[in-house]
Amino acid sequence: MNVDSEIVSKAKAHLLEQESIAYKNLKAGSGKYSYLPRHLAQVERWARRLLGEHPEALGEVVLASVWLHDVGLLIGPEEVDHAVNSEVEAKRFLPIVGASEELVGRVAHCVRAHRCRDVQPETIEAKILAVSDSASHMTDTVYIEIANRGEREAALAKLERDLRDVSLFPELRDEVTSLYQGWKNLLTVYPDN
Repeated sequence: MNVDSEIVSKAKAHLLEQESIAYKNLKAGSGKYSYLPRHLAQVERWARRLLGEHPEALGEVVLASVWLHDVGLLIGPEEVDHAVNSEVEAKRFLPIVGASEELVGRVAHCVRAHRCRDVQPETIEAKILAVSDSASHMTDTVYIEIANRGEREAALAKLERDLRDVSLFPELRDEVTSLYQGWKNLLTVYPDN
């Protein structure tokens, strides 16, 4: 299992290195996505755990996807779903850093399907990314950040979607149910702005 490859390192650097367009957009922005580096580290933590439980998954695909799945928040038209922008950027960026056509296709599917909306995760790698992304929200502060923008109902709706998506791995759903319930209790009484 090739987990910490040069492609993964370059995907991570594409978002976090100061010379990257994504990083410059992150630093120049209003702070709306200031949580992104912390979020991606949480997604990686969940992904590595799930990779350990699913050795049939291609680690390089999953981890490159972790670092590219939200790049569309920073690159591409704002009116376009960030999963679409991320897919476009993955297809543009990965060949430049030497990724094979197969790897590009697998990562592109993962980042496009990570929201489980119009495109569903079909591969084990895409399921790991989708579940890791959703589970990471439950172990971070994203719901509070949404609620603090005056969007408490949106935070509750995101929590419900996250539990739905974590259910791709039923054993993990059982594990995060107490986190889900805690967030639901908090957000239900959270003051509106």
